[in-house]
Amino acid sequence: MQTQSSSEHVAADAGGLRPRVAVAGGAPPSITAPPNSIRPLRHGVDSLYLSYPGLLRVELAEALQAAKDCAQQRTVESVASAWVQLGAHHFQVLPRGRGRFAFVLQDNWFHLEIANTTAPRLPLTHVQIRSEYLTAVGPEEALRELDAIVDLLGRRKGPARISRVDLFVDFVGGDDLIMQPAAAWVRRCHKRDLHEAGNRLTGISFGAGNEISARLYDKTLEIEKSGKVYLHPLWRANGWQGEGETVWRMEFQTRREGLPEALRGSARHCLPNLGPWWRYLATDWLRLAAPSDTDATRTRWPTHPCWAQLAMVWNVAPDAPPMTRVTTTRAPSDEAIFQNGLWGLSSFMAREGITDASEGVGEFLHALEQFFRARPSTGGLDAYLAGKARLKACRYNVPLRGARDEG
Repeated sequence: MQTQSSSEHVAADAGGLRPRVAVAGGAPPSITAPPNSIRPLRHGVDSLYLSYPGLLRVELAEALQAAKDCAQQRTVESVASAWVQLGAHHFQVLPRGRGRFAFVLQDNWFHLEIANTTAPRLPLTHVQIRSEYLTAVGPEEALRELDAIVDLLGRRKGPARISRVDLFVDFVGGDDLIMQPAAAWVRRCHKRDLHEAGNRLTGISFGAGNEISARLYDKTLEIEKSGKVYLHPLWRANGWQGEGETVWRMEFQTRREGLPEALRGSARHCLPNLGPWWRYLATDWLRLAAPSDTDATRTRWPTHPCWAQLAMVWNVAPDAPPMTRVTTTRAPSDEAIFQNGLWGLSSFMAREGITDASEGVGEFLHALEQFFRARPSTGGLDAYLAGKARLKACRYNVPLRGARDEG
């Protein structure tokens, strides 16, 4: 059956969201899960894209165009001025729009694509809420913050609506799920892709590129590459034993055209129904079955015990605990600055045969000033550093001390 029929099928069920396949939920998982069992760590919304109907304020459109023009220039002063202030957010304005959206703004919480006043048929803005911010505060709080920002952009003509939502469960104990044969996956999509790292199978994707798609993959391995270590303390709070224990992520991605009618209205009213939507996706749209030697009809095969737990995890797994506040800026951490940033100093000290830190810093600064004094085209050390600082402050969404608020 084609993927396109999934939303129509769900709408025919009671309430528009209830799956037809009933899966019994077991007792809450313990730290030592038995064989053929998983231990859920977290579940929720990993990605949320929203669309707001409305029209941009004319004066703000002019300010955004001016900032966009600055971003397209080659001088440090111009590029560093490519930002706008909206409430407490110091947004970087990118030099190009995206598609038919004229302006793109971003900070550590949100990525906004904004339509110009000359495109009244487009939504006022299309917004991606950053994953780390969603993890920290949850979708409801993120939506409240975003509503306030969009109200500063212009006149809204309706509530936010979901354009895309990614639901996930992080769990341990299901290492054999990824090794199940292709026939065991009873699914509504045709496409199935395997992902490997070296000789190791690390993930499976289903229906990639369709209105509904899914992925089962090694999240611990992905974090080694992405650096999203903010998930580690949240996992530990729910019983994760550390880096030696593999965490798997099951994730369903749904674009707007794949959503049932019950999830196409106001985002605020739809968010409480994401649990039932997960249960539909993990029972009717995709299901891992236990193959039977006596029954050739795959849809009658019993559900794999681990998958049965996954399908009902919204009923049995606790919500993630609150996380340390995520700043709106994208500034690097102290570790990134002070450890990685010492490469030049330590290399200089090694070259000069210096081991004393105070002597090394003094000699390094002296040599640094001499280097730039011999190259007048750079404008000198002070001008060079000031220019770099302004560029990075814009990129990190950090207002410089003494900078005029142009918001």
